[in-house]
Amino acid sequence: MSTNAESSTLLDQDRIQNFLNSDGSLDVLLNRLKQSITTGEEFSKFVKKKAVIEDEHYNQLKKFASHTRTTMKGSTKLKNDSFSSKLDSIIEFDEKLFNVGSSYVKALNVMYDELTSLIGTVSRSRKTIKDESKRKEKECLDSVMTAEKAKQKYYHLCDDLEKLKASDPNKKSFSLKNKSAEQQEDDLQRKVDAADQDYKLRVTTCKKLKDEILMLHRPASSKKLKNLILEMDIAMNVQLQKYATWNENLIMNSGVLISPLKQEGSSKTSMKALASAIDNEKDLYNYLIKHEKQASNKSLVPVEYRMHPSIAKTQKPSKPFLNNSNSTNHTNVAAGLNNSNNSRNDSIANNTKLTSNNTTNSSFSPPSNKIVQASMLNSDSHAQTESDASNQTYSSLDPASNPNTPDLNGPRSLSSQLNQASQPTFGVSIENVIQFAGIDNVPLIVKKCIEVIENYGMDIEGIYRTSGNVTTVQNLKESIDQKFTNYLMIGNNIDPNNVLDADIYCIASLLKCYFTSLPEPLLTKEYYQSFIETVKSLDETYIAKKLHHLVFNLPDGAYFTLRALIFHLNKVAADEAPNRMTTKSLAIIWGPALLNDNSMSPQDLSYKSKVVEELMLIANEIFDTDD
Repeated sequence: MSTNAESSTLLDQDRIQNFLNSDGSLDVLLNRLKQSITTGEEFSKFVKKKAVIEDEHYNQLKKFASHTRTTMKGSTKLKNDSFSSKLDSIIEFDEKLFNVGSSYVKALNVMYDELTSLIGTVSRSRKTIKDESKRKEKECLDSVMTAEKAKQKYYHLCDDLEKLKASDPNKKSFSLKNKSAEQQEDDLQRKVDAADQDYKLRVTTCKKLKDEILMLHRPASSKKLKNLILEMDIAMNVQLQKYATWNENLIMNSGVLISPLKQEGSSKTSMKALASAIDNEKDLYNYLIKHEKQASNKSLVPVEYRMHPSIAKTQKPSKPFLNNSNSTNHTNVAAGLNNSNNSRNDSIANNTKLTSNNTTNSSFSPPSNKIVQASMLNSDSHAQTESDASNQTYSSLDPASNPNTPDLNGPRSLSSQLNQASQPTFGVSIENVIQFAGIDNVPLIVKKCIEVIENYGMDIEGIYRTSGNVTTVQNLKESIDQKFTNYLMIGNNIDPNNVLDADIYCIASLLKCYFTSLPEPLLTKEYYQSFIETVKSLDETYIAKKLHHLVFNLPDGAYFTLRALIFHLNKVAADEAPNRMTTKSLAIIWGPALLNDNSMSPQDLSYKSKVVEELMLIANEIFDTDD
């Protein structure tokens, strides 16, 4: 029999969580909750009916037994001897059973009231969740249909314009208003432009609604439904155990054991044992596993923006994305980062003041207001291209090999889209990379490498110490520089059941390569020497406080990337037994990578390693810990 402790982790598995966030989860969970409610209704009907029957039974038994005893005592026709006395006592036993039976009937009525109240509450909650979820899905579906209509209108107008441009201008105009070919072309061009703007707007709206469903409404609805199912099932389980207990008390008090005596060879199981063997969470787990392959709702897939080929031919390439100061998206992201920096500078000032006033205090408050919301464009690209990239291999490095890759930045000019796709990742300022390929102020390539290594490589000996295949690493690096969405290929060829050490070594080498190729050290040129001078001190308290202050002053991109990397390295060091990588050995490797000024003197390398080692040791004190 499974214990609750064992089953409590079943619903936390990634397999279950992925299904709960899928398109088919809502109907499956609603159906499962409806089954629980129907079961509860049948259970409550049974309890109520039995309470009526048992109440009538014990009242009639008491009444009949009392009448019989009175008749026997008052009758002169019956013999008055020891038999009559024993018979009276035996009948009196039936009369006394009323007290036992009445308690049983009262318990059944209480159970019925509790079940009825629970069923009513859960039913109302289910209806509310269902109506809200269906409303959100209908909004998204209507938006998708509207975007599709706008797309068709745009494409039809573009086709008409293309035909008009390709027609012989010397032929007679086919316009009913006798307009010239040039006038017709101007009119069509204005209609195409208007249709294009409407198309872009509709696409943006349907994507926004789908994102709200994926990120907010569906996880919340799935969680509420899951909790309601467990609440309903656990409540019924409790009532069933109470029902079993009252039956045992009734039978035992009547002199009959409903729970059989334990005898050799006996296969009988008591009612209470059966009730206690129920595992609600395991029941729900098996139900969800059975339905996890539920087909997704394809009608909710947002429309992708595709510029008409005839328009694309006439567009001229613009400047690269990072140099395009007029890019609306670039400006918005930069504004968001500036706001974040202003907020964090206030926090820095407060922290500096606190440090100067408490020079002997060795505990630190974690930084606040560090989480800057990443661009929705990045989260969209990650969610929508994950499934496409998972089927590629390291040999498929040509960006043109995947024509279905979605536009990660939403409606934009064709030149902006083309420049974005070829935007290099390696050797570019970390702040700039984050604007087009980052989330939570951390480059996507860093997040992906860390994710793969933590999933598959924590127990591989010599991780980060052993270099990966140079050719493989270089090919992957060039592929990502050619098209930054190819970061999704990192680790996609790994077989979870047969992880090869060489694959993990390549990913670890790629991660180190990214940091060593930065145009300036991750810890910045401005604070580089301050980090080195700090660890030269022999005062551990001073080192910790000074490092805390320096880390606070880092730009947001460097801060959050450093935070992600240091917590990752601590996880690697925590698995020292299998991977043979201690905090010190990791610091020796990563010191030159994070402070990459090309200085190779032994003394400089020692201080670089010391900086990383100290940051790892006090990570929980100077960074917000992971949720």
